[in-house]
Amino acid sequence: MHSRLLVLLVLPVLAAALSPAPRLQNKHRFASILAIHQNESTGEKALSTDDVVARVEQAPSVVRTSTSTSWLQRLQDSLTTFVIGLVLIVFSIPVLWFNESRVAQMESLISIGKSQARSVGGKAAVTENRNWLVHVDGETAKSAATVSDPQFDVSFNKNCIRLSSTVEVYQIIEHSKNEEREKLGGGKETITTYTYVEEWSSSHHDSGSYQDITKRINRKPQGLEVGVQGQDCSRVEFGEGFLLPEELIGQCTNWRSAGERLPEAVNTKGSRLEFKRADQQYFYCRSSQHDGHSQLGDARVSFRYVPDHEATVLALQADGSEELRDTFMPYRLIRRGWFGLDEDVEKKALLKQAKKSYGDLARDSSCTGCLACLCCACNMVVMCCQSRLAPELYHLFDGSLDLDECFAIIASRLAMTKWCFRVAGWMMIFIGLYSLFAPFLTLLKVIPFLGPLAASLGGALIYFLCFLCTAIIASAIVIVAYLFYRPIMALVYGVLSAASVAGVCMLASKA
Repeated sequence: MHSRLLVLLVLPVLAAALSPAPRLQNKHRFASILAIHQNESTGEKALSTDDVVARVEQAPSVVRTSTSTSWLQRLQDSLTTFVIGLVLIVFSIPVLWFNESRVAQMESLISIGKSQARSVGGKAAVTENRNWLVHVDGETAKSAATVSDPQFDVSFNKNCIRLSSTVEVYQIIEHSKNEEREKLGGGKETITTYTYVEEWSSSHHDSGSYQDITKRINRKPQGLEVGVQGQDCSRVEFGEGFLLPEELIGQCTNWRSAGERLPEAVNTKGSRLEFKRADQQYFYCRSSQHDGHSQLGDARVSFRYVPDHEATVLALQADGSEELRDTFMPYRLIRRGWFGLDEDVEKKALLKQAKKSYGDLARDSSCTGCLACLCCACNMVVMCCQSRLAPELYHLFDGSLDLDECFAIIASRLAMTKWCFRVAGWMMIFIGLYSLFAPFLTLLKVIPFLGPLAASLGGALIYFLCFLCTAIIASAIVIVAYLFYRPIMALVYGVLSAASVAGVCMLASKA
């Protein structure tokens, strides 16, 4: 037991002290001594010299660096932080506005959809339901074309709606941790600790810039693309009356391991590299012949697929490209006026809106004319977010769900996205406001002895003021966004926000 403890204590020291090439002889000498010591002390079978050397090589490496920053440099950095704060504030308002307006539109869509959705069967596409919101429950999504992996000679001609491969390479990965220390006169010392571990990763890590030059040895098989690649089936039938569009196929998430459907070895296209099965999940391509332990440069791949399965669709039924099969399109908000629309007129408006691309929707929501320059940040946020977060009902759910269950899932997803964007927007406002005071706090730190204390107290006061301003700005954006789509909810939010701010102010005044 004591012998094992000694080995564990000495290994990291040896790993840090012995470099690979010049001291190889010394490394083996130390390894031999440790192996003999264990044998003599315990009487157990000792580790071989090669085993000890392997443990020495795999022990985590640690490198520490120290950099000093003068007060003048810190002041320059604080001015950069000031500019970054301005940018965050400028973009935070469009982020919050986009989120709140999208939430208001989605809530309106859900409310209208619940009253208009028609539950239909998938045996045949009924013409009267075209250009209307339909709920198709529990039909089978079935692949009707071959699906091939883009990098490997792997393909399925049936029972595969989606196919995905994940390629990983065994690499040295650098991790860093910073520790800052204040110095007399307003300077700062930063101590950075770099640690290195060997592990599998689905992204290639370029070791050329690693702090420890002995760790700059990452490599991967030539021509191999590392990461996740996927391919969807070009034709997926839904029941006997529908074809699934690409967007709904992408929502099929009933993934399973494809290992049991594959042979003992798979090759990259062109048979350049061979990956041999190691278990039900992984196929390995070894960089050299060895005993099965992973070495730097080894690669592995795993495959998964979505089989044919039962699903539920909630979307706008639309005329398809085939005579006997319809397809689906997004169900979006349209202007219905105070007294509503005739059904035929409403169907035409729904179809027109559904045919718009995400670029068209982004342009409809963007500021134009002379306001385009003033609202540049708003337009950038809309362009980036509209394609993935457009307000629409266009959903496929795995399994059989009734209409209420579908809307419950949509509402829960909406709530999660809403709060993620809200927190992100609030953090952008708060960090932006706090960053505006970075030069002031840096000036305080130059005061001898009292500087760090004054900066801490000032930072706490600024922290509270920024929090209060963030709450006011965020509440105002929520209220204005809801005024356009749900005026009653805007009034409720306004009363609650005013009461909350008033309560905080009263508590602060009493304190």
